[in-house]
Amino acid sequence: MRPRTNRLFLTAGEVAARLRVRPCTVRWLIRTGQLVAQRVDEEFFIEVADLAAFIEAHTVTPRPGYGGGAD
Repeated sequence: MRPRTNRLFLTAGEVAARLRVRPCTVRWLIRTGQLVAQRVDEEFFIEVADLAAFIEAHTVTPRPGYGGGAD
């Protein structure tokens, strides 16, 4: 199998900043298999495409007619 080229990776800290969560939350997502990552020594690296797929899979769209306020 040939390795893919032009892959862009982010650290767990960079992903945490983008998701506005703590790095320990990103590590928990990785440990529970919800976010794909590569581990090199003590650091996790997440491919940008995998982060995009995670965000897409966890995006909630509002139901029609739901305003969120008390009517």
